[in-house]
Amino acid sequence: MSATGTGCMCETLPGGQDRAYDPAMQQERTDKFVLNPGWRILLSEMGLPIADTLRAAQLPPTLLDNLPTALDADSYFRFWRALAESSGDREIPLLMTQALDVEVFSPPLYAAVCSHNLRQAARRVARYKALTGPITIDAGDDPSRLRLVWQWPPTLQPPLALLMSEILFWVYLVRKCTRVLVNPVEISVPELPHSLPQYLDFIGAPIRRADDVSVIFASRDADMVFVSGNDAIWSAFEPKLKQDLEALEASHSTSGRVRVALMRAIPADTASAAQIAETLALTPRTLQRRLSEEGTSFNQLLNATRAELARHYLTACNLPLAEISFLLGFKEPSSFNRAFLRWTGTTPEQFRQQAGKSL
Repeated sequence: MSATGTGCMCETLPGGQDRAYDPAMQQERTDKFVLNPGWRILLSEMGLPIADTLRAAQLPPTLLDNLPTALDADSYFRFWRALAESSGDREIPLLMTQALDVEVFSPPLYAAVCSHNLRQAARRVARYKALTGPITIDAGDDPSRLRLVWQWPPTLQPPLALLMSEILFWVYLVRKCTRVLVNPVEISVPELPHSLPQYLDFIGAPIRRADDVSVIFASRDADMVFVSGNDAIWSAFEPKLKQDLEALEASHSTSGRVRVALMRAIPADTASAAQIAETLALTPRTLQRRLSEEGTSFNQLLNATRAELARHYLTACNLPLAEISFLLGFKEPSSFNRAFLRWTGTTPEQFRQQAGKSL
């Protein structure tokens, strides 16, 4: 995926593993992916060997006995790669659509099923997606269609199986909750799945290669009534989601939340203090005050995040220095060179060469 989207086209190591980036970045990351209790049921329904899958993912054999639990990105992505390997010739995203049910409980699934239509379901899931991990959904506000776009910090590289499962969930959802064979208009992914004909048969719509990860539904399908819509159940369920989301936000410092927001905002050129304050539902003055109370400032966090992204782009992406400079918000490559030298004591070109990369 290009760095102008939600990630970048990174080199992979033998065996398909993503090239690791600076360990200091991983240590600073606080985002976790949550495994909910439905996973044990889901793996059993798919006929996957739980013990072998966890062993292949280098995870504790009792992991699914103590759910819910949170995994860092590396562990979570290893889990998904192990799922893909355990499924053999069967495509894990397609298997999951056959095994999903309300009893495979998760907050996004329940929030979606209780909705009155797909558009409302998308807004609800987008709001509470943070409870399951740092991959977010933008549902947009275009009344002529519903376009869901997945986003994540540029330093994460989710496996394709995970991304396809996220997309297929929405196709499964609208069909199950309307009792109509709804097909999306189009799906976009950074790379096409190996068993493309199987996916095309299930989805009934074109899958194209693009920088973003998205699915588009026609307006008539997005607004089609869900037979499962239930305001009473949602009213009883939503307060717990709100409580969990508030607890999650409270557990992160303001500076930590700013860093996460900047990870997404810098490549999109929306990283001003005012824009980040709006993202965090704060006034610029409140943001400045809270950061000051934590002994830092917005400019310090902006520079630190730029430096982190710069190291990632230089070591994990085949991007020209001029493009990296642009992605980090510098008008001229020379300005990027001076800033990187100030951050690290070396130039971007020297840093890349030391990391074993060639321009």
